Amino acid sequence: MSNVVAFKNDDNQPPRKPQPNDKSILLDSGVGYEIYNRELMRKVFPRIINEAYDVAYADYKRKPEIRDVVAFYFLLQSYIDGKQHKPDGTDSDRFGACFLNYESIQQHLRVDRNRINLLASILETNGIIRTTGHYEGTKRFKWYFPSFCPRVTPDGYIVDEFGEIITPDFSAYSTKKKR
Repeated sequence: MSNVVAFKNDDNQPPRKPQPNDKSILLDSGVGYEIYNRELMRKVFPRIINEAYDVAYADYKRKPEIRDVVAFYFLLQSYIDGKQHKPDGTDSDRFGACFLNYESIQQHLRVDRNRINLLASILETNGIIRTTGHYEGTKRFKWYFPSFCPRVTPDGYIVDEFGEIITPDFSAYSTKKKR
């Protein structure tokens, strides 16, 4: 069985290189996929997890499950609002934001509400997401703006839009109580 699948080529587009497995079918479908920087999985998340266990939680008897940051990040990526304009044509302040509520995140990941705040804090201090509070009337919402992290150093740090390497503040890794 071949791991290369043929793809549809319109005359208006330059030929695309062969894609492994069934990737071209997904790309040609136009729905249900998103891009991500593979360096996140290869370098950034392993660095975050190792630093959490070796530095931030080195003195803890029971160390929190930091690996959940990976699932949390990809959940946020999966629910980004891609609509740049509101129905009236004005710019949408939700563009690029994920605005899942705590209950939805808990249902998807089966994590406690306090863990959501911890995971968001870890991703934010590492420059992978930006969070903001938003009010609609008297209801408060937390919006997450995940970065696609286009610049990553060889040792797994995010480089911001100004060329600065983002180094995490390990106090953001603190939990309610030390175990």
